[in-house]
Amino acid sequence: MKGKELKDKGIKFTLNEKDYELKFNLNTFCELEDIYGDLNKAFEDLQRMKIKAVRALVYAAVKVEDDSVTLKSVGSLLGLDDLERLGTVINKALSIAMPEVDETSGEVKATQVP
Repeated sequence: MKGKELKDKGIKFTLNEKDYELKFNLNTFCELEDIYGDLNKAFEDLQRMKIKAVRALVYAAVKVEDDSVTLKSVGSLLGLDDLERLGTVINKALSIAMPEVDETSGEVKATQVP
């Protein structure tokens, strides 16, 4: 999959009374890769809902909008009660960002420009 195949859509979420948008785009993936060193490992940990992975993903999403944040500052905004809510947001954001795949050929469907 290529970065340009990702849909430029995200999900709004609120963190500490401020709204952000979680998008799975090339910038978010680059931030995750910087943290983990391996994007596949980041997604494995996200599937397991590891706290470190959730913090890293939220950080990556916020970092795209606010370059001054740090992992620790995002971590201090998160509470354990946020994990379930953010798990739902992460799943929705991932499903709307991924390109549509032709079930017959397995190839990414061409996106139509409005």
